[in-house]
Amino acid sequence: MTLVSRNRIFLSLFFLAVIFIIATSVVFILAFMNGTILFPETTQRLFSVPALPLLVPNMFAAISAATVLLVYAAVILGISLVNFEKTRSMEIIFLAIFALGCLFEGIRIWLPVFNFWANHSPLYVLIGKLLFFGRALSVVNLLALALISLELENKQNIEMNLVVVTAVATLLARLTSIESLIIPSNCSIRFGYEKMFLTVTTVTFLVGFLSMLYQSNNRGSPEYTRVAVGFLFLSFGYLLLTQADSILPFSLGTILLITGSIIFLVNLHRFYTWK
Repeated sequence: MTLVSRNRIFLSLFFLAVIFIIATSVVFILAFMNGTILFPETTQRLFSVPALPLLVPNMFAAISAATVLLVYAAVILGISLVNFEKTRSMEIIFLAIFALGCLFEGIRIWLPVFNFWANHSPLYVLIGKLLFFGRALSVVNLLALALISLELENKQNIEMNLVVVTAVATLLARLTSIESLIIPSNCSIRFGYEKMFLTVTTVTFLVGFLSMLYQSNNRGSPEYTRVAVGFLFLSFGYLLLTQADSILPFSLGTILLITGSIIFLVNLHRFYTWK
């Protein structure tokens, strides 16, 4: 993949993200002004948590978490295009596709607007699978981002790697089941084996962090060590925001995602500048 073709893809994804953000904002604002936003009276949490003030279920915190991920997608795509325009970094390619996966979280904002929970139709199942596809795409891309750090000199077959990553996410989304009778407290759609998916995701992020840390030690690069730390922060910030249903996980997830992304991008740019 040449820099020109890569940057064209980034630009296209950026415009897609901006259009989706504008459409989602308009729909949500109009629904809010007309008072047609409907939140379910009964929801179910995936995990039992202590009854503390900052952990009380809050749909607006869940909506805010989805909004952060939606805006984050456009910001990362914009930064990837502008700040890495002439930088041959495979990591930034996978980070951009990760951002594309984050864009799918915007679907959660549409759920209370059109009250999709009330109609367990094939459309509801499709929306659930699209949402899961976005999460699988994000997780698999973060793993791929970390693993390619072990082969930084290998610039071949990047297109094939992207095809494999997308195919894996598509297959997972195709196979997953949607639990239409349960409305989750994080303004989302519940899918089968969700706890297992989150466990695998957590292990995946830790494996990715260790692989990047191993590569940084081999190269004696303090910049890449900080890249690994940024990767760890942004990964778990993303995970918290996908599950946030109260103020505390929303706040913590936002801080980790933003801080981790800044650490990751700044030091990745330095690494390739001084490499």
